[in-house]
Amino acid sequence: MTQQYDGDGSKPLVENESTNNEIAMTRISLGLGYLKMGNTTQAKLNLEKAKRFSPNLVQVHTAFAYYYDTVSEPELAIDSYETALSLQRDNADTLNNYGAFLCKHEQYQAAEKQFLKAIAVPSYLLVSQSYQNLAICQLEAKQFSKAESYLKKAIVHSPNNASVLLQMVRLQYIKGDYENAQKYFQRYEKSTRRFTPDALALAFKVFEKQYDRKTAKNYAGMLVKMFPASYEAKQYILNGLTTIEADQLAQEYLLVTSNKQAPKKRVVVLSPDKSHSSNKSENFKSNGVDNSQAASTVKQETKAEQEKANNKEMVSSTVDAITAFDTLNESKAARTNESANNDNEQQTVTLPIHVVKKGESLFSISQKYNIHMKAIERWNKISRKNVLRLGQVLYIANPETAEKSQEKQ
Repeated sequence: MTQQYDGDGSKPLVENESTNNEIAMTRISLGLGYLKMGNTTQAKLNLEKAKRFSPNLVQVHTAFAYYYDTVSEPELAIDSYETALSLQRDNADTLNNYGAFLCKHEQYQAAEKQFLKAIAVPSYLLVSQSYQNLAICQLEAKQFSKAESYLKKAIVHSPNNASVLLQMVRLQYIKGDYENAQKYFQRYEKSTRRFTPDALALAFKVFEKQYDRKTAKNYAGMLVKMFPASYEAKQYILNGLTTIEADQLAQEYLLVTSNKQAPKKRVVVLSPDKSHSSNKSENFKSNGVDNSQAASTVKQETKAEQEKANNKEMVSSTVDAITAFDTLNESKAARTNESANNDNEQQTVTLPIHVVKKGESLFSISQKYNIHMKAIERWNKISRKNVLRLGQVLYIANPETAEKSQEKQ
């Protein structure tokens, strides 16, 4: 492909062998490729070139939305999504990706509306995937009944979708319906071509909860043999997978179902808006922006480790997408109960700490002190993928804050 430029060199004159849209799509692919590698400068340069060739191409603005989200500019991401939808209001891919974006930023009602708009587009083929996104989003919002309803719809549209079936296994485990979880897992086994560490860990837990230790041990053996370097395998060896992420959601489910004083209200599941045009939308398949990756994004961003409501400062949300990104305030002072229990330790330890014991995980430690796991990770510069060692010392308060407080004393 060759290009020529006009007198000042700013506007490309494209020869007949390629259209402006084709060149723009090529630039978009290059830009997203650079973005995936972490080269944001080259990513934006290529996206800007794509925009010069085709300023009214929906995919250009969708790609910019993904770019702005990646570089933590949510307001600009919203503007890009809104611009894309102003150009083609029934572009199902854009609606689905916008819904994934809003869910990631905890705007659950707004996200639900965008997903349902995508599903309502007659030509949209990835309906099951959008219903799965909806279910994951509702799980984040602790709307368990809605999540189950949307997962059932996803399975109706794609009965052999392994990803959806695994999500249903997880949800049934959260609800404590282990027998049903086992049935869905058997369907998942028939549909999947490749096991994953989290699937094997979940299977282990499902059978362990039913006291079928032989089958549970078989899945644990598969986990350790097939994925010896995985986080799940290391946690099994360390503490027998005492807790997995689904366990905390199971606790949240119990709180939601047991602490309701008012009569249980009927759950209303929104229906797709059938008023949208039946014009066929053009699928946008490029790195980081297609629907399959949007589903993955929602999944990866699920906050299964949210702390209890009485220790979390909540910022009110609004349906208006422009205010979708009010920042959640972090939890404030961490508890120092353990260090206060031992006078000798008070004489030598200047910061609240915890010494890792056998069978403990980051999750169980966060539950013990009622501290968000993310805070413990940040204070100790670790990730939940790291395997805790026996005797490892962890800060259970912000070291900088604690030191400043002690200096004042």
